[in-house]
Amino acid sequence: MSPSTPLPLPLAFDTAGLEPLDEGRWFVPDSWNDVVVLSVREALPPAPVWLDGIEALRVTLARGHAAAGGSLLEAAAVSLGGVPALYTLVSERLPGSRTGFRFRGSFLLARSTVTAVLTGQFQESGVTGVRESLVRLKLDPAGTDSGGHPYDPELPYERSHAADWDPMFPRHALSLARAWARTVCRTAVVAPAFAALPPYRAA
Repeated sequence: MSPSTPLPLPLAFDTAGLEPLDEGRWFVPDSWNDVVVLSVREALPPAPVWLDGIEALRVTLARGHAAAGGSLLEAAAVSLGGVPALYTLVSERLPGSRTGFRFRGSFLLARSTVTAVLTGQFQESGVTGVRESLVRLKLDPAGTDSGGHPYDPELPYERSHAADWDPMFPRHALSLARAWARTVCRTAVVAPAFAALPPYRAA
C-alpha cells in the first residue's frame, strides 16, 4: 500500500480529557508535550518471539531500550477489544535534563498484513526529580542501592518508577501514563475488519 494512502483507524477508546489535533492525534490541554497518537503501519517483520513468549520478549525489549538510553518499565500481553496486543511502558531522560523524564505507554496490535500502534507520551515539567528523591530516601537513606531491573537484573532500574508508588504521586507524568493505559485497556473497541485479519505470528 502506498505511504500516501492513509489507512482507516482500526481502534477507538475513551478520549475524555484529551483534545483532538487531527485524525489519530490528541493532546492534553495545557500540556502540548502530553500527546496520544494512533497510527497504522505495515506489518511487523518476522521475529523469533512474540506474545506467546512474553518472558523472553521482555528481556529482549529491556536490553534494547537500555542500549538506546531508555528503560523498559513494563511489558505485557494484553487484550484490546478481544484482540491480542503488546503493551509497553518506557522511560527516557528529557534532553538536557539531569532529573527529568518522559514516559511512553504503547499498545501494538500486530496482524499478518498490518499493525496498529497507539502511544501515549507524558512528560515531566516544572520541578523534576521529586518522585525519585523521595522514594530513594524511603528505600535507601544511605544511598547504596542501585536496584536491579525486574526483567534483567544486570540492567539498571529506577525503583521509584514502580507502580506501587503511583498513589503517592497521582499527578506525576508516570502515574498519568499508567492511568491512561488502564483507560485504554478498559474502553478500547477494535474495528471488526481489523480484528478479523489473520494474527501476526513469530517466525
